[in-house]
Amino acid sequence: MAHKKVYFFLYAFFLMSISTVFAQEQKIADSLALIYQQKSLTDSAKLDLLGNLSFNELRDSKKGLMYAEELIRLAKQNGDSKYLRTGYFLKGNKKRSLGRLDEALEAYFKSAEIARESRHLNAEGESYGAIADIYSIGNNHSNAITYYDKAINILRKTNDSISLASYLLNAGDELRKTGKYRSSLKYTQEAKLIFDTVNYRSGQAYSLGNMGMVYANMGRHDRAEQYMNEGIRILEQMQDYHPICDYLISMADVYLNKGDYPAALSYASRSLHLAEQYGLNDQIGSASFKLSELYEKTGNREEALNYYKKHIAYRDSVNNLNSVKKMADLRTDYEVSQKQAEVNMLNRQKRNERYLTVSLGIILGLSIIILSILIRNNQNKQKAYKILNLQKQETDAQKAKAEEALSELQLTQKQLIQAAKMASLGELTAGIAHEIQNPLNFVNNFAEVTVELLGELREGVMNKLTAPDKAEADDIINNLADNLKKIGNHGKRADSIIKGMLQHSRSGTGKKELTDINALANEYLRLSYHGLRAKDNNFDASYTTEFDQNIGKVEILPQDIGRVLLNLYNNAFYAVEEKRKQGNCAYEPHICVRTKKVDSKIELSVKDNGMGIPQKVLDKIFQPFFTTKPAGLGTGLGLSLSYDIIKAHGGELNVETKEGEFAEFTIQLPIGGIMSREQRARIKEQG
Repeated sequence: MAHKKVYFFLYAFFLMSISTVFAQEQKIADSLALIYQQKSLTDSAKLDLLGNLSFNELRDSKKGLMYAEELIRLAKQNGDSKYLRTGYFLKGNKKRSLGRLDEALEAYFKSAEIARESRHLNAEGESYGAIADIYSIGNNHSNAITYYDKAINILRKTNDSISLASYLLNAGDELRKTGKYRSSLKYTQEAKLIFDTVNYRSGQAYSLGNMGMVYANMGRHDRAEQYMNEGIRILEQMQDYHPICDYLISMADVYLNKGDYPAALSYASRSLHLAEQYGLNDQIGSASFKLSELYEKTGNREEALNYYKKHIAYRDSVNNLNSVKKMADLRTDYEVSQKQAEVNMLNRQKRNERYLTVSLGIILGLSIIILSILIRNNQNKQKAYKILNLQKQETDAQKAKAEEALSELQLTQKQLIQAAKMASLGELTAGIAHEIQNPLNFVNNFAEVTVELLGELREGVMNKLTAPDKAEADDIINNLADNLKKIGNHGKRADSIIKGMLQHSRSGTGKKELTDINALANEYLRLSYHGLRAKDNNFDASYTTEFDQNIGKVEILPQDIGRVLLNLYNNAFYAVEEKRKQGNCAYEPHICVRTKKVDSKIELSVKDNGMGIPQKVLDKIFQPFFTTKPAGLGTGLGLSLSYDIIKAHGGELNVETKEGEFAEFTIQLPIGGIMSREQRARIKEQG
């Protein structure tokens, strides 16, 4: 059975906890109707109440439809897409109860479109599931399975386990109708496992009944009867008669196959009685057809004809030709609108590309202006140098002051050049990285979507192929899946490189702080070591520290220097681990971290006894995107970023190495970070 009532229990929008008992739900609807009549309600309260009224009005579907249409009108008036989506979904529910399937389908498609535009995955999945239910009632099994699968794929990305299980159950029943009993049983069993986990009684009952119907179609009558009787027993306690009608018809088939006509007639008559009592039109048609078939077999042609006429009348009211055509047209219209949305998005991307061209032109112009400023500053420096040379013969005090001014000018010039280079490079890098990110996202997303489509192809069309053709097609699909996996992996690697570029181009906004460099170095050393141990249980290396306790505190950006240290430590541990993997039993991986004060500077070195750095690449290691690690293990931005951070602090980052034996990176920082003139004067006075 494709559960036409499952989604009534799914909609989590409402503020109240709704009972599954029919009488109690109707009582809630009557109470809410009295509240709605109050004139003092706000629009927000009215929207809530209208949703609850339509949802709980089970006795009079026309009244429930009236509430849903009023909810749509008020939501449009207030520009509230959340309640508008809810209104269309509830309208579909009520139209469906009234047997107007084409109008129900139209409402569900509007609900799905609004949910998709607002990126509400739960609501989009439930709307697709409701669309599939309508196609199921109309016996359009192909469309029903397509939209059930859409609903399931979306709901797997959410935490809504009950909705997911419900549409797994419905998809399984649709597969049963097409004769795919093993696939049907697989879907149904997965749904039951979820319902059991969350202890959802209605879902457990539906799962039992549906498994019983699958076993009935497979000819396993004892098991079919056991499961359906258990499902009916639970649903009778809950007064949920819609699915009971379908299970009773299936029980009639079981006894028909056993040759027990009286029992079969009893089950079919009971199904018809419940369907007529609660106005379930599609179940009335099904039960009438089953009774017609049974009376035909028992020789009562008059009763057989009467029930067949009744079946035709209700079948046509639910599934007339105009409705079927309109339902097909609705699907076509919806999919065309989605394709048009994709075309519009591509047009926006083309406009963005034109904007990018203009932006790059602007950046180039700014770069030329900055270069002109730098040339002018350099000319000014040359003039200042000549002036200072002319004053060499002045007093010793004037000479010292001139040297101080020259030193300040040179330092200022270096900082200006570095800042200008980083600003222009950062803007260009960030702009390019952001623009690459968009097509890269499409590559990654379409790779994932294509893998899912291959899975659908494998489960769908391929089943119609002969065995040799199916084997060949399966081999091609496997090759395509492997290629897509590689595309996805390289796409993710490119994504990490782009994130590194954006990080490389980031402008620093932190504030310098007086920091204990020894404590900072020790903290990030432990962080790196334990982080690598957590990723790889086989990783093992030792480390020692030799810290100069007379350094005191240094004025730096602790977060930036921490990033530099973490990068150097990670590289060192990687180098010793790679050497250990060569299998030399006598080798002991080790790194040593030292700090010491040298004149007005602080030196911090990280030395490892790993693989060392080849001389042929030594000049390239601080270049962006250069790395000696295998593809996928490094972006080549770590040392480049570290070099820029140290330079911004007025320091130096150097390396000494011997291939196959060791590598030592040394950071030199001025004691005050980038020192002011007054700071340097105080240092000079002190000694």
